[in-house]
Amino acid sequence: MDLLKSAQNALSVVDALQELCCCSRCILRFLGVQYSEVGSPYEKPEDYLNKLVSAQQPERILDTLNESSPKKRKSNICPMCLDCFRDETIENLVKHVESLGIESYNYDNFVFNVSFPKCLAVRAHSMLLHLRKHFPLYKSVNLYETTTSVMDEVLLEQPHKIFRAVATGKLSEALNKQYYPKSHLNILISIKYEKDDEEVENMKNLNRNQRSKKRIDVSRNNILEHLKDVDDKLFTYHFAIPPAIPDKEVQLERVNVTTDPIFIGGRYLKFKRNVGQTPWIVDGVSVTEHNVQDIVFDAIVNVLRCEKKNMTFSASGREDVDVRMLGAGRPFYVKIDNAKQRQFSSEQFREVERQVIKSELVAVTKLQSIFCSDLTRIKSGEESKKKTYRALCKTAAPDIKAAIDILNKQSELTVSQLTVMRVLHRRTLMARDKTIYKMSATEVPGYSDLFELEVNTQAGTYVKEFVHGDFERTNPSVSSILGYPTDLVALDCLDIDLVWPEKDPNLAL
Repeated sequence: MDLLKSAQNALSVVDALQELCCCSRCILRFLGVQYSEVGSPYEKPEDYLNKLVSAQQPERILDTLNESSPKKRKSNICPMCLDCFRDETIENLVKHVESLGIESYNYDNFVFNVSFPKCLAVRAHSMLLHLRKHFPLYKSVNLYETTTSVMDEVLLEQPHKIFRAVATGKLSEALNKQYYPKSHLNILISIKYEKDDEEVENMKNLNRNQRSKKRIDVSRNNILEHLKDVDDKLFTYHFAIPPAIPDKEVQLERVNVTTDPIFIGGRYLKFKRNVGQTPWIVDGVSVTEHNVQDIVFDAIVNVLRCEKKNMTFSASGREDVDVRMLGAGRPFYVKIDNAKQRQFSSEQFREVERQVIKSELVAVTKLQSIFCSDLTRIKSGEESKKKTYRALCKTAAPDIKAAIDILNKQSELTVSQLTVMRVLHRRTLMARDKTIYKMSATEVPGYSDLFELEVNTQAGTYVKEFVHGDFERTNPSVSSILGYPTDLVALDCLDIDLVWPEKDPNLAL
Protein backbone atom coordinates (compact mmCIF):
# COMPACT_ATOMS: atom_id res chain seq x y z
CA MET A 1 0.00 0.00 0.00
CA ASP A 2 1.17 3.54 -0.80
CA LEU A 3 -0.03 6.15 1.69
CA LEU A 4 0.30 8.81 -1.01
CA LYS A 5 -1.68 6.83 -3.59
CA SER A 6 -4.81 8.63 -2.55
CA ALA A 7 -4.07 12.34 -2.53
CA GLN A 8 -7.28 13.03 -0.61
CA ASN A 9 -6.29 10.59 2.15
CA ALA A 10 -2.80 12.08 2.27
CA LEU A 11 -4.22 15.58 2.57
CA SER A 12 -6.43 14.48 5.45
CA VAL A 13 -3.38 13.05 7.23
CA VAL A 14 -1.43 16.25 6.61
CA ASP A 15 -4.24 18.29 8.13
CA ALA A 16 -4.47 15.99 11.15
CA LEU A 17 -0.73 16.06 11.82
CA GLN A 18 -0.57 19.79 11.24
CA GLU A 19 -3.35 20.25 13.76
CA LEU A 20 -1.21 18.35 16.28
CA CYS A 21 1.69 20.78 15.59
CA CYS A 22 3.94 18.20 13.93
CA CYS A 23 6.85 19.58 11.93
CA SER A 24 6.87 19.17 8.17
CA ARG A 25 9.56 16.48 8.22
CA CYS A 26 7.64 14.34 10.70
CA ILE A 27 4.55 14.76 8.51
CA LEU A 28 6.53 13.45 5.55
CA ARG A 29 7.70 10.55 7.66
CA PHE A 30 4.15 9.55 8.57
CA LEU A 31 3.11 9.82 4.95
CA GLY A 32 5.57 7.00 4.26
CA VAL A 33 8.04 9.17 2.33
CA GLN A 34 11.40 7.41 2.12
CA TYR A 35 14.88 8.88 2.32
CA SER A 36 16.86 9.21 -0.90
CA GLU A 37 20.48 10.29 -1.16
CA VAL A 38 19.84 12.65 -4.05
CA GLY A 39 17.06 15.21 -4.00
CA SER A 40 15.49 13.91 -0.81
CA PRO A 41 12.06 15.42 -0.05
CA TYR A 42 13.27 15.83 3.53
CA GLU A 43 15.68 18.57 2.48
CA LYS A 44 12.83 20.91 1.49
CA PRO A 45 9.76 19.31 3.04
CA GLU A 46 7.49 22.35 2.67
CA ASP A 47 7.96 22.34 -1.11
CA TYR A 48 7.02 18.66 -1.24
CA LEU A 49 3.96 19.12 0.97
CA ASN A 50 2.76 22.23 -0.85
CA LYS A 51 2.99 20.36 -4.14
CA LEU A 52 0.94 17.56 -2.63
CA VAL A 53 -1.67 19.98 -1.27
CA SER A 54 -1.89 22.11 -4.40
CA ALA A 55 -2.75 19.02 -6.44
CA GLN A 56 -6.04 18.86 -4.47
CA GLN A 57 -6.47 22.50 -3.49
CA PRO A 58 -4.59 24.73 -5.94
CA GLU A 59 -5.36 27.88 -4.00
CA ARG A 60 -3.98 26.57 -0.71
CA ILE A 61 -0.42 27.01 0.54
CA LEU A 62 0.71 25.49 3.82
CA ASP A 63 2.31 28.64 5.18
CA THR A 64 2.07 27.41 8.73
CA LEU A 65 4.40 24.54 7.89
CA ASN A 66 7.13 26.84 6.69
CA GLU A 67 10.22 26.61 8.90
CA SER A 68 10.71 30.35 8.52
CA SER A 69 7.38 31.12 10.13
CA PRO A 70 8.36 32.64 13.50
CA LYS A 71 4.86 32.30 14.93
CA LYS A 72 4.81 28.56 14.28
CA ARG A 73 8.31 27.98 15.55
CA LYS A 74 7.90 29.98 18.72
CA SER A 75 4.53 28.58 19.69
CA ASN A 76 5.12 24.84 19.65
CA ILE A 77 7.76 22.15 19.67
CA CYS A 78 7.14 19.19 17.39
CA PRO A 79 5.57 16.43 19.53
CA MET A 80 7.24 13.68 17.52
CA CYS A 81 10.86 14.70 16.90
CA LEU A 82 11.07 17.31 19.71
CA ASP A 83 12.56 19.60 17.04
CA CYS A 84 15.48 17.26 16.34
CA PHE A 85 14.74 17.71 12.62
CA ARG A 86 14.34 21.47 12.87
CA ASP A 87 16.65 23.56 10.67
CA GLU A 88 17.73 25.70 13.60
CA THR A 89 18.70 22.62 15.63
CA ILE A 90 20.85 21.34 12.80
CA GLU A 91 22.39 24.75 12.13
CA ASN A 92 23.42 24.97 15.80
CA LEU A 93 24.95 21.52 15.48
CA VAL A 94 26.93 22.57 12.41
CA LYS A 95 28.28 25.64 14.22
CA HIS A 96 29.40 23.46 17.12
CA VAL A 97 31.08 20.96 14.80
CA GLU A 98 32.90 23.80 13.03
CA SER A 99 34.39 24.85 16.38
CA LEU A 100 35.96 21.43 17.01
CA GLY A 101 38.89 21.91 14.64
CA ILE A 102 38.01 18.97 12.43
CA GLU A 103 39.81 20.69 9.57
CA SER A 104 43.04 19.56 11.25
CA TYR A 105 42.14 15.97 10.37
CA ASN A 106 43.71 15.23 7.00
CA TYR A 107 40.77 13.21 5.66
CA ASP A 108 38.83 13.80 2.44
CA ASN A 109 35.52 12.53 3.79
CA PHE A 110 33.55 11.87 6.95
CA VAL A 111 30.63 9.89 8.30
CA PHE A 112 28.35 10.82 11.16
CA ASN A 113 25.89 9.05 13.42
CA VAL A 114 23.35 10.52 15.78
CA SER A 115 21.90 9.29 19.05
CA PHE A 116 18.35 10.50 19.75
CA PRO A 117 16.40 10.57 23.02
CA LYS A 118 14.69 7.25 23.73
CA CYS A 119 11.29 8.89 24.00
CA LEU A 120 11.21 9.65 20.25
CA ALA A 121 10.29 6.01 19.68
CA VAL A 122 7.53 6.16 22.32
CA ARG A 123 6.11 9.35 20.82
CA ALA A 124 6.15 7.89 17.31
CA HIS A 125 4.34 4.77 18.55
CA SER A 126 1.76 6.95 20.27
CA MET A 127 1.19 8.93 17.07
CA LEU A 128 0.85 5.74 15.04
CA LEU A 129 -1.87 4.46 17.39
CA HIS A 130 -3.65 7.79 17.07
CA LEU A 131 -3.55 7.66 13.26
CA ARG A 132 -4.72 4.03 13.20
CA LYS A 133 -7.77 5.09 15.19
CA HIS A 134 -8.74 7.75 12.65
CA PHE A 135 -7.28 6.39 9.38
CA PRO A 136 -7.74 2.65 8.72
CA LEU A 137 -4.94 2.62 6.12
CA TYR A 138 -2.43 3.01 8.98
CA LYS A 139 -3.16 -0.55 10.10
CA SER A 140 -0.58 -1.63 7.51
CA VAL A 141 2.09 0.86 8.61
CA ASN A 142 5.26 -0.53 10.20
CA LEU A 143 7.24 1.79 12.45
CA TYR A 144 9.62 -0.81 13.81
CA GLU A 145 11.41 -2.55 10.93
CA THR A 146 13.83 -1.41 8.23
CA THR A 147 12.80 -4.08 5.71
CA THR A 148 9.59 -5.96 5.04
CA SER A 149 8.39 -8.91 2.99
CA VAL A 150 4.73 -8.26 3.74
CA MET A 151 2.70 -7.15 0.74
CA ASP A 152 1.15 -3.68 1.08
CA GLU A 153 3.04 -2.97 4.31
CA VAL A 154 4.42 0.57 4.52
CA LEU A 155 7.66 1.25 6.37
CA LEU A 156 8.10 4.59 8.09
CA GLU A 157 11.51 6.14 7.62
CA GLN A 158 14.03 5.85 10.44
CA PRO A 159 14.88 9.10 12.32
CA HIS A 160 18.62 8.88 11.66
CA LYS A 161 18.02 8.81 7.89
CA ILE A 162 15.81 11.89 8.06
CA PHE A 163 18.45 13.67 10.12
CA ARG A 164 21.11 12.61 7.63
CA ALA A 165 19.06 13.97 4.73
CA VAL A 166 18.97 17.39 6.36
CA ALA A 167 22.40 17.57 7.98
CA THR A 168 24.71 15.95 5.42
CA GLY A 169 24.89 18.85 2.98
CA LYS A 170 25.32 21.44 5.71
CA LEU A 171 28.09 19.47 7.43
CA SER A 172 29.86 18.77 4.12
CA GLU A 173 29.91 22.47 3.30
CA ALA A 174 31.10 23.46 6.77
CA LEU A 175 33.87 20.84 6.91
CA ASN A 176 34.82 20.99 3.24
CA LYS A 177 34.66 17.20 3.21
CA GLN A 178 32.36 14.75 1.45
CA TYR A 179 30.02 12.42 3.30
CA TYR A 180 31.06 8.80 2.77
CA PRO A 181 29.39 5.93 4.70
CA LYS A 182 32.66 3.99 4.96
CA SER A 183 34.81 6.94 5.97
CA HIS A 184 37.43 6.49 8.68
CA LEU A 185 36.59 9.90 10.19
CA ASN A 186 33.60 9.49 12.50
CA ILE A 187 31.47 12.24 14.02
CA LEU A 188 29.26 10.94 16.84
CA ILE A 189 26.38 13.26 17.76
CA SER A 190 24.33 12.85 20.92
CA ILE A 191 21.08 14.78 21.39
CA LYS A 192 19.53 14.89 24.84
CA TYR A 193 16.07 15.73 26.16
CA GLU A 194 15.60 16.80 29.76
CA LYS A 195 12.49 14.67 30.32
CA ASP A 196 13.65 11.62 28.37
CA ASP A 197 13.90 9.21 31.30
CA GLU A 198 10.67 10.54 32.76
CA GLU A 199 8.76 9.95 29.52
CA VAL A 200 9.97 6.38 29.04
CA GLU A 201 9.61 5.41 32.71
CA ASN A 202 6.25 3.74 32.11
CA MET A 203 7.82 1.44 29.50
CA LYS A 204 8.90 -0.67 32.45
CA ASN A 205 5.24 -1.40 33.16
CA LEU A 206 4.48 -2.80 29.71
CA ASN A 207 5.55 -6.37 30.37
CA ARG A 208 3.12 -8.61 28.50
CA ASN A 209 3.36 -11.20 31.25
CA GLN A 210 1.66 -9.28 34.02
CA ARG A 211 2.32 -12.07 36.52
CA SER A 212 6.03 -11.60 36.12
CA LYS A 213 7.66 -9.13 38.47
CA LYS A 214 10.47 -8.62 36.01
CA ARG A 215 10.39 -5.16 34.49
CA ILE A 216 11.42 -4.21 30.99
CA ASP A 217 14.96 -2.88 30.70
CA VAL A 218 14.66 -0.05 28.18
CA SER A 219 17.54 1.26 26.06
CA ARG A 220 17.93 3.06 22.74
CA ASN A 221 18.81 -0.25 21.15
CA ASN A 222 15.82 -2.28 22.27
CA ILE A 223 12.96 0.16 22.75
CA LEU A 224 11.41 -0.47 19.32
CA GLU A 225 11.51 -4.22 19.94
CA HIS A 226 9.45 -3.71 23.07
CA LEU A 227 7.02 -1.31 21.41
CA LYS A 228 6.17 -3.46 18.40
CA ASP A 229 4.70 -6.21 20.58
CA VAL A 230 3.08 -4.15 23.32
CA ASP A 231 -0.68 -4.37 23.84
CA ASP A 232 -2.39 -1.22 22.52
CA LYS A 233 -4.75 -0.92 25.48
CA LEU A 234 -1.90 -1.31 27.94
CA PHE A 235 0.13 1.33 26.13
CA THR A 236 -2.85 3.68 26.04
CA TYR A 237 -3.29 3.27 29.78
CA HIS A 238 0.28 4.42 30.49
CA PHE A 239 0.90 6.98 27.73
CA ALA A 240 -0.88 9.96 26.18
CA ILE A 241 -2.36 9.43 22.72
CA PRO A 242 -1.60 11.43 20.67
CA PRO A 243 1.71 12.49 22.23
CA ALA A 244 1.57 15.73 24.18
CA ILE A 245 3.29 18.85 22.91
CA PRO A 246 6.55 19.12 24.89
CA ASP A 247 7.52 22.19 26.86
CA LYS A 248 11.26 21.53 26.61
CA GLU A 249 13.45 21.55 23.53
CA VAL A 250 16.18 19.04 22.85
CA GLN A 251 19.78 20.05 23.41
CA LEU A 252 23.05 19.03 21.84
CA GLU A 253 24.65 16.87 24.53
CA ARG A 254 28.03 16.20 22.92
CA VAL A 255 29.85 15.71 19.65
CA ASN A 256 32.76 13.27 19.60
CA VAL A 257 35.21 13.10 16.73
CA THR A 258 37.11 9.84 16.32
CA THR A 259 38.98 8.06 13.58
CA ASP A 260 39.29 4.38 12.90
CA PRO A 261 42.67 3.10 14.12
CA ILE A 262 45.61 2.92 11.77
CA PHE A 263 48.32 0.30 11.96
CA ILE A 264 52.00 0.46 11.13
CA GLY A 265 54.21 -2.59 11.24
CA GLY A 266 57.80 -3.65 10.87
CA ARG A 267 60.53 -5.58 12.68
CA TYR A 268 62.64 -4.42 15.59
CA LEU A 269 66.15 -5.35 16.67
CA LYS A 270 67.47 -4.94 20.20
CA PHE A 271 71.25 -4.57 20.43
CA LYS A 272 71.70 -4.28 24.19
CA ARG A 273 70.69 -6.39 27.13
CA ASN A 274 68.58 -5.08 30.01
CA VAL A 275 66.24 -3.37 27.57
CA GLY A 276 62.61 -4.42 27.89
CA GLN A 277 60.12 -4.79 25.08
CA THR A 278 57.54 -2.68 26.92
CA PRO A 279 57.66 -0.64 30.15
CA TRP A 280 58.13 -2.88 33.19
CA ILE A 281 56.80 -1.18 36.29
CA VAL A 282 56.93 -2.74 39.77
CA ASP A 283 55.47 -0.80 42.71
CA GLY A 284 55.49 2.34 40.62
CA VAL A 285 59.19 2.01 39.75
CA SER A 286 60.54 1.16 36.29
CA VAL A 287 62.68 -1.98 36.41
CA THR A 288 64.56 -1.08 33.22
CA GLU A 289 65.74 2.33 32.12
CA HIS A 290 64.89 1.75 28.45
CA ASN A 291 62.38 -0.28 26.47
CA VAL A 292 61.63 -0.85 22.79
CA GLN A 293 58.08 0.51 22.97
CA ASP A 294 59.02 3.94 24.31
CA ILE A 295 61.91 4.34 21.88
CA VAL A 296 59.64 3.51 18.91
CA PHE A 297 56.75 5.63 20.22
CA ASP A 298 58.97 8.69 20.73
CA ALA A 299 60.19 8.47 17.13
CA ILE A 300 56.61 8.16 15.85
CA VAL A 301 55.58 11.21 17.87
CA ASN A 302 58.49 13.26 16.49
CA VAL A 303 58.00 12.29 12.85
CA LEU A 304 54.35 11.32 12.35
CA ARG A 305 52.92 13.74 14.96
CA CYS A 306 50.67 11.15 16.57
CA GLU A 307 49.87 11.25 20.27
CA LYS A 308 51.70 8.72 22.42
CA LYS A 309 48.64 8.08 24.58
CA ASN A 310 46.79 6.80 21.50
CA MET A 311 49.38 4.12 20.63
CA THR A 312 49.40 0.42 21.45
CA PHE A 313 52.45 -1.80 20.88
CA SER A 314 52.14 -5.50 19.98
CA ALA A 315 54.68 -8.05 18.79
CA SER A 316 55.05 -11.68 17.81
CA GLY A 317 56.09 -12.87 21.26
CA ARG A 318 58.73 -11.22 23.41
CA GLU A 319 62.29 -11.90 24.43
CA ASP A 320 63.45 -11.62 28.04
CA VAL A 321 64.94 -8.35 29.20
CA ASP A 322 68.46 -9.86 29.19
CA VAL A 323 68.10 -11.34 25.69
CA ARG A 324 69.15 -9.47 22.55
CA MET A 325 66.99 -9.54 19.41
CA LEU A 326 69.27 -9.77 16.37
CA GLY A 327 69.07 -11.12 12.81
CA ALA A 328 66.06 -9.90 10.85
CA GLY A 329 64.34 -8.69 14.01
CA ARG A 330 61.05 -9.43 15.73
CA PRO A 331 57.75 -8.70 13.91
CA PHE A 332 55.71 -5.98 15.59
CA TYR A 333 52.98 -3.45 14.92
CA VAL A 334 51.69 -0.25 16.47
CA LYS A 335 47.99 0.56 16.63
CA ILE A 336 47.30 4.31 16.58
CA ASP A 337 43.86 5.55 17.58
CA ASN A 338 42.40 8.88 16.52
CA ALA A 339 45.23 9.72 14.14
CA LYS A 340 44.70 13.03 12.35
CA GLN A 341 46.50 11.72 9.29
CA ARG A 342 45.91 8.34 7.69
CA GLN A 343 48.52 8.18 4.97
CA PHE A 344 52.27 8.47 5.53
CA SER A 345 55.06 8.51 2.97
CA SER A 346 57.88 6.02 2.69
CA GLU A 347 60.30 8.81 3.57
CA GLN A 348 58.43 9.50 6.81
CA PHE A 349 58.78 5.85 7.79
CA ARG A 350 62.48 5.88 6.93
CA GLU A 351 62.89 8.94 9.15
CA VAL A 352 61.22 7.08 12.02
CA GLU A 353 63.75 4.28 11.50
CA ARG A 354 66.62 6.78 11.55
CA GLN A 355 65.38 8.32 14.77
CA VAL A 356 65.02 4.92 16.45
CA ILE A 357 68.54 3.79 15.59
CA LYS A 358 69.97 6.97 17.11
CA SER A 359 69.17 5.40 20.47
CA GLU A 360 71.98 2.87 19.82
CA LEU A 361 69.81 0.38 21.67
CA VAL A 362 67.10 -0.48 19.15
CA ALA A 363 66.60 -0.48 15.39
CA VAL A 364 63.45 -0.77 13.30
CA THR A 365 63.28 -2.07 9.73
CA LYS A 366 60.63 -2.40 7.01
CA LEU A 367 58.31 0.08 8.75
CA GLN A 368 55.15 0.63 6.72
CA SER A 369 51.38 0.99 6.85
CA ILE A 370 49.53 -2.30 7.24
CA PHE A 371 45.90 -3.38 7.16
CA CYS A 372 43.90 -4.51 10.16
CA SER A 373 43.34 -7.81 8.35
CA ASP A 374 47.11 -8.43 8.43
CA LEU A 375 47.19 -8.58 12.22
CA THR A 376 45.89 -12.14 12.43
CA ARG A 377 49.12 -13.34 10.82
CA ILE A 378 51.30 -11.96 13.58
CA LYS A 379 49.32 -13.73 16.30
CA SER A 380 48.13 -16.86 14.51
CA GLY A 381 50.10 -20.09 14.60
CA GLU A 382 52.10 -19.12 17.67
CA GLU A 383 52.78 -22.77 18.45
CA SER A 384 53.83 -23.65 14.90
CA LYS A 385 56.34 -20.84 14.37
CA LYS A 386 60.04 -21.63 14.46
CA LYS A 387 62.60 -19.48 16.24
CA THR A 388 66.37 -19.60 16.19
CA TYR A 389 68.52 -18.77 19.21
CA ARG A 390 72.23 -18.56 19.95
CA ALA A 391 73.23 -19.44 23.50
CA LEU A 392 76.62 -18.99 25.14
CA CYS A 393 76.86 -21.95 27.52
CA LYS A 394 79.23 -22.87 30.35
CA THR A 395 79.61 -26.57 31.13
CA ALA A 396 81.30 -28.75 33.73
CA ALA A 397 82.03 -31.39 31.07
CA PRO A 398 85.77 -32.19 31.25
CA ASP A 399 86.21 -32.57 27.47
CA ILE A 400 84.67 -29.66 25.58
CA LYS A 401 85.30 -31.22 22.16
CA ALA A 402 83.57 -34.45 23.15
CA ALA A 403 80.65 -32.47 24.58
CA ILE A 404 80.28 -30.54 21.34
CA ASP A 405 80.37 -33.76 19.30
CA ILE A 406 77.57 -35.21 21.44
CA LEU A 407 75.38 -32.16 20.87
CA ASN A 408 76.03 -32.04 17.14
CA LYS A 409 74.93 -35.65 16.76
CA GLN A 410 71.51 -34.92 18.20
CA SER A 411 68.57 -35.15 15.84
CA GLU A 412 65.15 -33.57 16.33
CA LEU A 413 64.11 -33.71 19.99
CA THR A 414 60.79 -33.54 21.77
CA VAL A 415 61.31 -31.77 25.08
CA SER A 416 58.88 -31.91 27.99
CA GLN A 417 58.88 -28.72 30.01
CA LEU A 418 57.03 -28.55 33.30
CA THR A 419 56.01 -24.94 33.83
CA VAL A 420 59.38 -23.30 34.44
CA MET A 421 60.19 -21.96 37.88
CA ARG A 422 60.60 -18.34 36.83
CA VAL A 423 57.06 -18.06 35.44
CA LEU A 424 55.31 -20.46 37.80
CA HIS A 425 53.73 -17.54 39.69
CA ARG A 426 51.74 -16.52 36.60
CA ARG A 427 51.26 -19.68 34.54
CA THR A 428 49.35 -22.90 35.15
CA LEU A 429 51.42 -25.81 36.41
CA MET A 430 51.49 -28.34 33.58
CA ALA A 431 53.86 -30.17 31.26
CA ARG A 432 54.24 -28.78 27.76
CA ASP A 433 55.90 -30.64 24.90
CA LYS A 434 58.11 -28.55 22.62
CA THR A 435 60.26 -29.48 19.65
CA ILE A 436 63.96 -28.78 19.17
CA TYR A 437 64.22 -29.09 15.38
CA LYS A 438 67.96 -28.65 15.07
CA MET A 439 71.00 -27.67 17.12
CA SER A 440 74.68 -27.14 16.49
CA ALA A 441 77.48 -26.36 18.92
CA THR A 442 80.84 -24.67 18.33
CA GLU A 443 83.87 -24.02 20.52
CA VAL A 444 84.70 -20.63 21.95
CA PRO A 445 88.41 -20.11 21.19
CA GLY A 446 90.55 -19.85 24.32
CA TYR A 447 87.95 -21.37 26.68
CA SER A 448 87.72 -25.01 27.71
CA ASP A 449 84.36 -24.70 29.44
CA LEU A 450 82.43 -22.48 27.03
CA PHE A 451 80.62 -23.25 23.80
CA GLU A 452 78.06 -21.59 21.56
CA LEU A 453 74.85 -23.47 20.87
CA GLU A 454 72.54 -22.51 18.02
CA VAL A 455 69.08 -24.04 18.30
CA ASN A 456 66.06 -23.95 16.02
CA THR A 457 63.00 -24.44 18.20
CA GLN A 458 59.24 -24.47 18.26
CA ALA A 459 57.86 -21.13 19.42
CA GLY A 460 57.19 -21.14 23.14
CA THR A 461 60.23 -23.21 24.06
CA TYR A 462 62.03 -21.96 27.15
CA VAL A 463 65.60 -22.05 25.83
CA LYS A 464 67.28 -21.07 29.10
CA GLU A 465 65.66 -24.02 30.82
CA PHE A 466 66.48 -26.31 27.90
CA VAL A 467 70.13 -25.54 28.60
CA HIS A 468 70.32 -25.96 32.39
CA GLY A 469 67.33 -28.28 32.93
CA ASP A 470 65.47 -26.17 35.51
CA PHE A 471 66.04 -28.66 38.33
CA GLU A 472 65.15 -31.52 35.97
CA ARG A 473 61.78 -29.94 35.18
CA THR A 474 62.86 -29.79 31.50
CA ASN A 475 63.75 -33.15 30.01
CA PRO A 476 65.86 -33.77 28.08
CA SER A 477 68.11 -30.75 28.50
CA VAL A 478 71.64 -29.90 27.43
CA SER A 479 72.75 -30.76 30.97
CA SER A 480 71.11 -34.19 30.85
CA ILE A 481 72.36 -34.92 27.33
CA LEU A 482 75.97 -34.13 28.32
CA GLY A 483 75.67 -35.69 31.75
CA TYR A 484 77.27 -32.61 33.32
CA PRO A 485 75.80 -29.41 34.74
CA THR A 486 75.57 -26.79 32.02
CA ASP A 487 74.34 -23.24 32.43
CA LEU A 488 73.47 -20.30 30.24
CA VAL A 489 75.78 -17.29 30.14
CA ALA A 490 74.02 -15.21 27.47
CA LEU A 491 71.23 -15.64 24.94
CA ASP A 492 70.39 -14.00 21.62
CA CYS A 493 67.32 -14.49 19.44
CA LEU A 494 68.49 -14.68 15.83
CA ASP A 495 65.39 -15.38 13.76
CA ILE A 496 61.60 -15.63 13.93
CA ASP A 497 60.20 -17.61 11.04
CA LEU A 498 57.44 -15.25 9.94
CA VAL A 499 57.15 -13.20 6.75
CA TRP A 500 56.33 -9.78 8.16
CA PRO A 501 55.51 -7.33 6.78
CA GLU A 502 54.63 -8.89 3.45
CA LYS A 503 56.22 -6.09 1.44
CA ASP A 504 59.78 -4.88 1.71
CA PRO A 505 59.65 -1.06 1.35
CA ASN A 506 63.32 -0.98 0.37
CA LEU A 507 62.74 -2.99 -2.80
CA ALA A 508 62.00 -1.07 -5.99
CA LEU A 509 58.51 -1.54 -7.39
